[in-house]
Amino acid sequence: MNIDKIKKAIICLLIFLFCSSVVFATDHYSFEHAEEMKNSGRIDWRDYGSDAFQEAIDENKPIFLLLTAPSWCYWCHVYTSDEYIYHETMYPVINQDFIPIYVDADKRQDLTRQYLEGGWPSTTVFTPQRERLFGYSGPRPLQFMLQNMQNAVNHVNTIGFSADIRYDYKESPVIIPTDAQLNSLITGFASFTLQAYDPQYGGFGSGQKFPQGRTLDFALEWYKKTKDARYLELVQNTLQNQYTNSQELTTNYNLFDPIEGGFHRYGTKRDWTPPHYEKMLYDNVRLLKAYYRLLQLNPDNKIAQEVVTKTINFIDLNWYDEKGGFYGNSDVHGEDKYYGKINRPADKPRVEQSKYTDWNSEAILTYLFLYQTEQGKRFKEMAENSLDFFEKEMVSPTGAYHYYKDNTKKVRGNLLDNAYLLLAFVEGYEVLGKKSYLNTAKQLADYTLNNLYDWNSGGFFERNSPDVHLYAPGEHINLGKPQQENGVITYALVKLYKQTNNPLYLNAAVKTFGSKLNSIGGLDSNYYYIKAAQFMVDNNLIQEFNQINVAEEEKQQQENFWLIPILNNKFVESQQGLQKLQGPIILLMVVALLAGLISFGSPCTLPILPAYTAYMFRSSKQKIQGMTLSFLLGLSVVFTGLGMSATAIGNLLKSNSTLFAQIAGTIIIIFGLYILFGKGIPGLHFKPTKPRSYFGSFVFGAAFSLSWSACVGPILLAILVLAATTSSVYTGGLLLFMYALGVGLPLVVASAYFHKIDQTGRFWRFIKGKEIKFNILNKKVTIHTNALISGLLFVILGILIFSGTLYTFNQYVVTTNFQGYIFKLEEWLLHLVS
Repeated sequence: MNIDKIKKAIICLLIFLFCSSVVFATDHYSFEHAEEMKNSGRIDWRDYGSDAFQEAIDENKPIFLLLTAPSWCYWCHVYTSDEYIYHETMYPVINQDFIPIYVDADKRQDLTRQYLEGGWPSTTVFTPQRERLFGYSGPRPLQFMLQNMQNAVNHVNTIGFSADIRYDYKESPVIIPTDAQLNSLITGFASFTLQAYDPQYGGFGSGQKFPQGRTLDFALEWYKKTKDARYLELVQNTLQNQYTNSQELTTNYNLFDPIEGGFHRYGTKRDWTPPHYEKMLYDNVRLLKAYYRLLQLNPDNKIAQEVVTKTINFIDLNWYDEKGGFYGNSDVHGEDKYYGKINRPADKPRVEQSKYTDWNSEAILTYLFLYQTEQGKRFKEMAENSLDFFEKEMVSPTGAYHYYKDNTKKVRGNLLDNAYLLLAFVEGYEVLGKKSYLNTAKQLADYTLNNLYDWNSGGFFERNSPDVHLYAPGEHINLGKPQQENGVITYALVKLYKQTNNPLYLNAAVKTFGSKLNSIGGLDSNYYYIKAAQFMVDNNLIQEFNQINVAEEEKQQQENFWLIPILNNKFVESQQGLQKLQGPIILLMVVALLAGLISFGSPCTLPILPAYTAYMFRSSKQKIQGMTLSFLLGLSVVFTGLGMSATAIGNLLKSNSTLFAQIAGTIIIIFGLYILFGKGIPGLHFKPTKPRSYFGSFVFGAAFSLSWSACVGPILLAILVLAATTSSVYTGGLLLFMYALGVGLPLVVASAYFHKIDQTGRFWRFIKGKEIKFNILNKKVTIHTNALISGLLFVILGILIFSGTLYTFNQYVVTTNFQGYIFKLEEWLLHLVS
């Protein structure tokens, strides 16, 4: 073989290996590596939804929720590497002790709005019932994470939690804004824009800078209306400071990318440098609209010319899909390893090819504006194709979907998507005149009014999703009224009213505006309230509102309001039935049943029984059994009610769960000692009367439960306190049902054989127990076996509850092969008392 060829081959191999190592080093924190780690099997990630939360409840494990943005977030890639959550000391703990849930924040913006811990990536640890234990943003030291995770596991193992899902809803008075208030808000927004403006570096605020494209656009509209040059200067200065000169790329990189065009997500300092290099669709289309308007007002602005031209080209080449719609973002691609260079590497940043409804709606609004301003054919084509795509693929009878990728569309029922897409179709019809756009707009408006509008107080709720499986139990409904989206839909509805003359649209818009009247502030999140206010003032819509009459339609809507049956139920149970119990229910039921048997055999109870049994002896065998069952039914009904009431009271006291458990444990210990020493509760003696019918026997059982004998009182009270420590009223009722069963079961068993039983025989001797006598410090002590057994039982039980040890029993249960059978048995028992 030729030596030269061998040498060349070796050199080529070395170059390849060297390049590979460099690529690995630069790509270690990348989307591709993050996806590789996610799919490695190290962590058994669950999707966010009812199944994952039910699993957490079944296994009584805390939830490890990772909220990440893998398509663009560099620090998310750092966190989801083998240096952090996939580290050999970390991922086994997550798998063994937690239910890990992975959330792509862009695809689930609904969850991002609820759980983001201030930055990316976001980690939150919950109890099985979604009570937050702790959370943090960004990577943290491994020891910090491991210690907090162990604390979470210990906490869940020792403390019970409420399984009820409640909705907080209160009606509020309807407010109708006046023209004077609307004008005041408009001028106030303009004043605030100047006050918040940073005259040195442009933009708003004095820390890290996020672009506020909508506010810049308003400033230019206000300049055009008032000729106040301060607003024009504000926008031009902001653009000057966001702009990056290509000759200063390595020393003064600002928000704008001068090589490829487009704007980065935000500047990390007041002067916009250095930026976070990801590029987001929503930022770029907002800024494009503002700077395009600036170019119309000042065609000689060279920077505006460059920025507009390059940003249009960037969006067209990287994000626009010829089938219609826009992709979501581009990632950081190694941060300054790519963007910090004039001669950039050949491989481009990764583009996330998901189409998000709210972001696409804003892109459509921008391109409609560009077409309306310049009549550019390409602008019309991009807007129209996108509207057609969303009309065909993303609008359903149950509202708008949130995202589309690879022929898959998901997540419905959120105000976020329905409000923005409604506005896009309203303006699409206004600019392009296509009748189907108006019909689609009306379809979205009607769906949103029927499923998200508050017909009592005005304003739109965050969510009412038909996709129940995508949420934790009960979470598919969210009765918050988000500020920004209520502004968007208000503007959309007032414009739709002018297109259709449907008074219900104006009615909802005006009352929604009124519901937010006192919370409208400045900058981008409140922009659409100002647009709505300007539109209502310019078109005298408050006067029109005062003349319309929709009282009959509104009354009908209030009567059929979808929220009424949900609120009447007080709380919602999980999709798979009643929530699993946090405590070891099997053990507690055995304790309650045993306590009932002991109570039946108590020396204080037995004197009552001869009167009852004597009557039974004079009845037929068939009647004895019926009377006994009636007695047990009366006993059970009262005890079950007591147990549910005790739990309800207990739940009111659980704002500090640890303290409550310690107090309850102490009380049970005291009752146990009370029983051991043969003490009773004076004033609770019961003098029975003979039952003479089935109903009389039922009343006898009920009275027997309410007027308990003196020395059995501590046993009953101990069971009631135990019921108060459980997580749901059903559990408490179940424990007292088992107690009643223990009291009445011997009678049920014996009722068929009363005519054969000798009251001096073994059965009664076993039930009666006996006294034990012994000496302590030269003193004779007498204790009954029933008191000894029940007293020790409750002392031990109280210690276990006080220390939290009782609830660790559940951990051993759920790790056995019998857990499935046990949970099925729990559900069956729960349904007996529900």
